[in-house]
Amino acid sequence: MSGCRGVVIPDSIPIPSRKRVLRPSPGTQQRWVGEGSAESRETNGPLHHGVLVWILAVVVVTMGVPWVVAEEPSHAGLSPRALEALRLVGSGDEYQQQLGFLRLEALRDPSTVPAILPYASHKNPDLRAESLRALAAIQGGEAVGLLLDRMRHDKHPHVRRAAILGIEPYVQTSPEIVPALIAALRDRDTTVRMSAVDVVSRINDPRARQAILTRYRREGRRDVRRVLEMAMKRLGTK
Repeated sequence: MSGCRGVVIPDSIPIPSRKRVLRPSPGTQQRWVGEGSAESRETNGPLHHGVLVWILAVVVVTMGVPWVVAEEPSHAGLSPRALEALRLVGSGDEYQQQLGFLRLEALRDPSTVPAILPYASHKNPDLRAESLRALAAIQGGEAVGLLLDRMRHDKHPHVRRAAILGIEPYVQTSPEIVPALIAALRDRDTTVRMSAVDVVSRINDPRARQAILTRYRREGRRDVRRVLEMAMKRLGTK
């Protein structure tokens, strides 16, 4: 046996979905595929090339060790509820995706962050916005840097608005937040300005109060002015 190098490969090997022990099923016929043989490079029955590549990529075949355990590290350790929420997010259906992010936001499971982060840069602005709200709820102050960046630089107003709403609970965690929210009062999109007015008017800071008064004098859109008027009543200035 020492003079012959090779791998004993069964005709059919199940591919693990998360964590599964790879074992030949009882009665499965086996064949010896010698290293470098023509048979080892060809597709034979159920063992097609894709399966062979997968096996060679994740399994270190050692004589005397007939199986190993393979895992998907990105979802390792997640609860069934978190896995179901992520399944909804990845479904491709708009309603299901929104529901999935709402569930992740409610779960507040830090182990889901690596799976959510890629959506913060997704080409779909709705997914970017929903991921920001979920990350803000899960990470807390750790998400402030990302929220500030999206508030300042994202091209879509829906995403900028989500960043404003997501960052509100953490105003006291960073000296950059109040100036960034005041700058959002001048955003080119009216819905973003209205959200900024609502958030800034609840900040106990003289700069915020003055910014609301200044915006009221300069704002030309009637719908934004109505929100500013309510904010000024809240502040006791009108």
